[in-house]
Amino acid sequence: MTGLPILDIAGLSKSYGAVKAVNGVDLQVHRGEICGLIGPNGSGKSTFFDCSSGLTRPNSGTVKLDGQEITGWSLNRIAREGRMLRSFQKTVTFGALNVEENLVIAGQMFTFPSIAATFGIGARSRARIDGLRERARELIRISGLWEVRNQPAGNLSGGQQKLIQFASMLMPEPKLILLDEPMAGINPKLIERVVDSVRYANDQLGVSFLIIEHNIDVIISLCRRVVVLDQGRKLAEGTPSEIVDNQAVREAYLGG
Repeated sequence: MTGLPILDIAGLSKSYGAVKAVNGVDLQVHRGEICGLIGPNGSGKSTFFDCSSGLTRPNSGTVKLDGQEITGWSLNRIAREGRMLRSFQKTVTFGALNVEENLVIAGQMFTFPSIAATFGIGARSRARIDGLRERARELIRISGLWEVRNQPAGNLSGGQQKLIQFASMLMPEPKLILLDEPMAGINPKLIERVVDSVRYANDQLGVSFLIIEHNIDVIISLCRRVVVLDQGRKLAEGTPSEIVDNQAVREAYLGG
């Protein structure tokens, strides 16, 4: 791929006492790409996400989003100004609200930057809400949640709630999404829905992705390029077939 990468990380490091959780990692995500990030438990993947997304400040290294350095920015600032969002392993939804309401609230967080604007009245405010509802309904259809759109999120399965969370992340039209184990704990049928939703967001909405995932079949299906971490360092990088055939990766991650 050519052109400026959407995400360009150089020399990223983070230590906790004597433990180097992330140790000088370089990683790029190209515009329009779905890139996989794998590695054994404790290899530094989630810490790498934390430092990249503004949840934790790295000890050293730089993070650039769309050519702009964002190292040290807060998670909220990156989400609002840079339009890079990340998920967490624990799925969070508004359980008492239905599916559409969850998505509209996610859109409000970006469309209405202040409390006064969020709860404002009048024709302009109603028009904005109507626009959010229209986008929410489109994303609900794409995510395969149309039949349960009026049900409280808390009544739905864990996999369906993951789909709500993913659709909510698409509401503010992000440039890049970091997904942390999106397939964990969900059944094969819903895994297919999540995979299809990621593909749609990538192909039709132009969203780039960096995905941490232990399901190697999903990584092979979705990603053209995979980066492997081990003990905080980048162990390998290549196509899925190259990674699967890499003996060092097999020993560290796939069990030999």
